[in-house]
Amino acid sequence: MLHSQTTSKGLVDSDYLELLAAKFVSFAAGVIPEKLISTVFASPLSARSPDLCMLWHPGYRKNHSTKLFIELLLSMFLGSLKGIVRLGANLKPFGYAIHGKVEGSILVITSLCSSQTSEGEYKTSYVETVKNDALFVFGTFKSCGADSVRIKELLFLEKLILVCSLVKSGLCAFARLDCKTFDKILLLLEWLSWSLSFRWLYDYYLEKSLSETVKKYNIQKIGCIHEMHSYARVVWRVARKYKAKGYAVQHAAFSDNKRWYICYPEETESGLELPDVIYVYSSRVSNVLKQYYKRTDLRLGCSTRYAYWKDVDKSQRKGQYYLFVGALARFDNDVLVTTLKRLLRNSKEAISIMLRLHPSAELGCGIRNWIRSSTDKGDIRVSRGDSSLIADLENAIVVIGMSTTVLEEALLLGRPVVQLQHPEYREFIDIEGVEGVVKMDYRKLLSKDLMDVSSLKADHIEMRKRLGLYNDIIDYKRMFAG
Repeated sequence: MLHSQTTSKGLVDSDYLELLAAKFVSFAAGVIPEKLISTVFASPLSARSPDLCMLWHPGYRKNHSTKLFIELLLSMFLGSLKGIVRLGANLKPFGYAIHGKVEGSILVITSLCSSQTSEGEYKTSYVETVKNDALFVFGTFKSCGADSVRIKELLFLEKLILVCSLVKSGLCAFARLDCKTFDKILLLLEWLSWSLSFRWLYDYYLEKSLSETVKKYNIQKIGCIHEMHSYARVVWRVARKYKAKGYAVQHAAFSDNKRWYICYPEETESGLELPDVIYVYSSRVSNVLKQYYKRTDLRLGCSTRYAYWKDVDKSQRKGQYYLFVGALARFDNDVLVTTLKRLLRNSKEAISIMLRLHPSAELGCGIRNWIRSSTDKGDIRVSRGDSSLIADLENAIVVIGMSTTVLEEALLLGRPVVQLQHPEYREFIDIEGVEGVVKMDYRKLLSKDLMDVSSLKADHIEMRKRLGLYNDIIDYKRMFAG
């Protein structure tokens, strides 16, 4: 369970750097021009994602502080080089498109989380929509469809002034922060890497184009397919500015280690805005979030993303292999493959193993080569690209992974799971207390353990409850009701 303190006093050690980051952001917001405040709260020091930055893994930070410092220093240097290019050129211009009929409400989606049908409609797996539902699609100009409006680029001097303001605000925050010098340096390096690389331009242009749209159409209700991702924080700032009501649906399984959900009083008092309504999967989630979202109406609902599981029952099929599943983050795949290597090395008998990776998995060259070699030797099989997730899960005896939501979906089908644990990394999914789950140190998994787990009964009913499958599906119409 998360800490419940509402002030900066008495926080546990694991949240120490997060609190410092929140203070850093609040100091920066206090000296930055108004037009940059939204980008400040969309920065990686406010939208703290352990998926994207190792700073937010306390165990890793403690054991690899020097390595982390070097990585952040290098990131700042490479970011500066990218920034120099972006300062003088606009290689991928931003754009937006409005689809459907705007009648007082609009749903904000990113082009990366949507696709265009053959009929020209834009669809997202996060919220079900029909033809005339109003959508605001944002991304690169070419990714928003034929009706995309190209956003006018800032001039060279305008960019230079803004990036100097961000750097200056970061240095001011660094000077005001009262803590260990090394911790301040880590935060400053992350801030400078983000500022100098001009990654903030995405959120800056989003705020500008969305503001113009809300004002033009007199929109009273704004929805977003993510709750507190970096760009969503911009959406809530725009909603507050134009006195519109903000709506979001829990887009994926929640856990208290998804740190971008957590907002400190130091941030909300300095300008961080939150959605007015969030549809969550269960009271288990709302009981955690209500400590931080005191003015947000937390309602129960089921995301379109998981809606298809409503009609999928527990599988009666006999499993054929042990399925290892990976997530997007590199550290997750590193742990998964390290476990797999150790298991194969220590097994005296052949084990039927299937490996299913995330479509966009971050893999090092060494891991790619090992997977290729092991596949060629017949030690493992890799799931084909055209193989459905349900098919792979139904044919599994046990499903093994670290932080992927596939473990939750395996439980829905009644498959027992092994959740790998690493002392340096946070757990991203909440399957604590669900029957059929075994948590195990990634260094200790043996073939005998897999056979023992295969005899467990998985509580698919409890998992259905946690994913909100007994709640109403929140489509576009229901999202904006009330």
